[in-house]
Amino acid sequence: MTQEGKLTPVVLAAAIHENMNAKGTLKAQFKTNFLSKFSQEELEGIKQGIESEIKGRKMMVVDEKIKFLEEMGYKVSK
Repeated sequence: MTQEGKLTPVVLAAAIHENMNAKGTLKAQFKTNFLSKFSQEELEGIKQGIESEIKGRKMMVVDEKIKFLEEMGYKVSK
């Protein structure tokens, strides 16, 4: 799996999911225990990465819908 003590996206996501039902809200715990450890520049980098991921996922949906419409005989352009 992963090396012990190594923080990877999968490990981080698993920890967040595991603690979703813990005391307090997830948002408050995440902000206090995780985000507060980053500098302003690091947070901006995380924000850009998240925005890029969201854009990519939206484009996947658009491409899927274009493919569907083309299969139905429509001409579609971006």
